[in-house]
Amino acid sequence: MIKEVSQMKRVIFAIFIRELKTRFGKYRLGYLWALIEPFLHIAIFVGIRGIIAGSLKDAADKLIYHVDYPLFLAAGLVPFFMFRHIVNQVMNSVDANRGLFAYQPVKPIDAMISRWVLEGVIFVIVWILVFVILDFLGFKTEIKDPLGLLLIYLLLYTFSFGVGMIFCMIVNIYEELRNIVPPLMMFLFFTSALFYSINMIPKKFQIYLLWNPCLHFIELSRASFFPLYKADVCSLEFIIICTIVALFLGLVLYRLKIKEVLALE
Repeated sequence: MIKEVSQMKRVIFAIFIRELKTRFGKYRLGYLWALIEPFLHIAIFVGIRGIIAGSLKDAADKLIYHVDYPLFLAAGLVPFFMFRHIVNQVMNSVDANRGLFAYQPVKPIDAMISRWVLEGVIFVIVWILVFVILDFLGFKTEIKDPLGLLLIYLLLYTFSFGVGMIFCMIVNIYEELRNIVPPLMMFLFFTSALFYSINMIPKKFQIYLLWNPCLHFIELSRASFFPLYKADVCSLEFIIICTIVALFLGLVLYRLKIKEVLALE
């Protein structure tokens, strides 16, 4: 078993380096896009609020439950983009690396894990850079509960991998279902409290949004991040259950369907 684990680590690292070169080696902008994307969305939403308020400065200085609006946006957008990118990368990992599976040591799960690890590294770097830049621009904050924030990010990271595995098995067997993923991600973008707070939603409508696990991840991470932010309607137990279920279903589907997926052209 030790020999197999050691071999798996070497394979994952080799695929990791391959993915790194494939995604960022050809186009230098590839490195920058991971950082540009959240700032572009922050600028868009601040601009929209500025048009409504009649002043960009008023929009940037606007507080959402004691949090500067750019910080509020960054705390939602950066982890959501991690979730979206992991799901998409893991979902497409088999197709992108199908030629490697002819080599006996290389397994589809190795390709999935390598992409998952790469997205985790990108997330950490982008998260640090985004909040350092915002701090430099004058939007300063302190992390209320660093361990709680880390726990929620790790749960979201694991949940994303589980969802990515589920989609990978489903869309490779039922190719037509691949077309529903972009609209689903767009739906989650608007229902995960990225640019608004669940506290701003009337209670009679909150119950519908609270079925979305991503909303719980985002709001609970803000509550652990910002000292005065509250997310009392969100549940840590719910996201733990969602993470366990997503990972379990992903592993079960992989176990049952991976041979069928590899047999498809």
